[in-house]
Amino acid sequence: MRVMKSKMLHVVVAGAAAVAMMTPLAACGSSSTGGEKTKISFYSYFKENQIGDVVKGFEKANPNIILDVQYGQDPSQYISTLQTRLAGGKPPTIFNITMDNRTDVMNSGAVADLTGKDFLKGVDDSNFQLFQQGGKIYGLPVSAWVGVMFYNKDLLNQVGYDEFPKTWDEFIEMGKKINASGGTAFLEDFNSQPSGTLAGLVASNWAKQGADVPDQDIWDGKTTFTDAWGPAVEAWDKAVKGGVIPTKSVGLSADQVKQEFVNGSLAVMRSGPWDLEDVKASGVNFGVAAMPAIDGGEQWINGGPDQGFAIAEKATDNEKAAADKFLSYLNSEEGLKAFTSAAGTMSLSDNYQADPPAELKDVVDTYFAANKFYWYNWSKSPAAMTTVMTDQQQKLVQGKISASDMTKALDSKWSSLK
Repeated sequence: MRVMKSKMLHVVVAGAAAVAMMTPLAACGSSSTGGEKTKISFYSYFKENQIGDVVKGFEKANPNIILDVQYGQDPSQYISTLQTRLAGGKPPTIFNITMDNRTDVMNSGAVADLTGKDFLKGVDDSNFQLFQQGGKIYGLPVSAWVGVMFYNKDLLNQVGYDEFPKTWDEFIEMGKKINASGGTAFLEDFNSQPSGTLAGLVASNWAKQGADVPDQDIWDGKTTFTDAWGPAVEAWDKAVKGGVIPTKSVGLSADQVKQEFVNGSLAVMRSGPWDLEDVKASGVNFGVAAMPAIDGGEQWINGGPDQGFAIAEKATDNEKAAADKFLSYLNSEEGLKAFTSAAGTMSLSDNYQADPPAELKDVVDTYFAANKFYWYNWSKSPAAMTTVMTDQQQKLVQGKISASDMTKALDSKWSSLK
C-alpha cells in the first residue's frame, strides 16, 4: 500500500522530522520619522494565551511600533468579523488567513503580495501552497498542528482494554462497553468545524485505495464525495447508530468536551497539543493515540499547517513596513519559540526547531513525520463547504439523514460552486 504524501507541508521537527466578535478597529499609522511611533492593528485568529508573548516581545524589541491587537475566540466568528472589516474597507494591518476563508480572502484583493519578502526565509516552499494564487504568496504559515485521540487509561482498563483500539470497529466495540458500564465513551466538537474522527477515516480510506494525495481526485472531477468518502461516512455513522458518537455531542463546544475529560467522566476525546497542559494538570491518567483505522486501512492523525499571517493591501507604506518587522520577528527563533510553545504547535521554520511534547512524541514521530496526517483543505469555497459539512454531520448524528444523504449533499454543493 502506498502512503499518501502531503504536497502541502514540510514539517521541521527536531529528531524526526485551531477566535469572539469584536468592534472593528481601523488600521492606523503615523510617520515613523524622528521619534514618532507607528501604530498598526492586528486581528489575530489566535488567542492571547497563544500569541500574546510574541506581541509583548515584538513591542519590547521595537519601541517605535505599537500593535493594537484584537484576539479571536471562535473560528466562525473570526471569519465573519474579518470578512466584514475587509468588505468595509477598514482592514486590520495584519490578520490571519484561515483554512476556511483563504480562497475568498485571496480572491478579494484585500491581501498584499508577500512574494520575495525576507521574512519568508526558513519556511519550505511547499508550505506556501495553501496561501498562494497565480504564483504569488499571500500568507505566511509558521506552525503546524496535530489532532489525536486522548483517552483515560483507567476508564479503558475498567472494561478490559490495556491499549487504545487500532481499528474503528474495535473502537465502537470498546465504546459500547464503556457506555454500558455507565460511563461516557466519546464526545467530539463537530459543531464549529468538521469532525476530526471522520477526517481520520477519510484519510485511512484514501490510503486504502492507494491514493497519493487525499481528495485530489475529487478536486480534479475524477470522482465524487459519494464514491470516495462513502465508506468513511458509513463507518462514522456506524458509531452514531451504536451510540458511541452520541446525540449529546451536538451543541457541545470543544471546551465543554475537554471539561468532561479533565473531570474524569469522559473516556475519549479528539484533541491536540492545545489542551495538553489542562489535561496534565487535571491528574487524569491519560494516553494519546492515532485515529482508529477504517476496516482494511491504516491509522492516520489529523494535522496540517496553521493559519497564515497576512498584511492588508490597503495599509500605508509605513504600516506595511511595520508589519514586515512583526512577521520577521514572528519567524525568528525568539518569536517562534514563544509562539509554538504557548500555542502547542510545531514550527514549520528552520529558524527554530524543537521536540514535540513528550506525550505526543510517539504519534508525531510515527505519523506526522511520515506524512500520515490529513485535514479538509477544500480547493474551492472552503467556507461554504465547511458550513455544509458541519450542518450535515450534525443532522447525521441527530438521525435526520443517512450517510448517503450526507455525501450527496456534499456533491450537490460542490458541483454548484465555481
